[in-house]
Amino acid sequence: MKCKICGKMGEEVEEGKEMCNRHAEAERRLREHFKVWAERTGLGWQGYLEAIVKNERTGTLVKETATYLLQNG
Repeated sequence: MKCKICGKMGEEVEEGKEMCNRHAEAERRLREHFKVWAERTGLGWQGYLEAIVKNERTGTLVKETATYLLQNG
């Protein structure tokens, strides 16, 4: 199975998962940190992801994952 974000195949993508381990970890961290952002900024999920993508300090894996989540729910 291929990662829906980077297209990697093989052991990095667990059976039944959409993302490789690296992008899955980025998604987990995005979801985990959303609670803090929401409390501090009042942003909803979409606004949070948009802010993450626009932030120049955000790493590539996280930006790719946030972009994917924005486009695919």
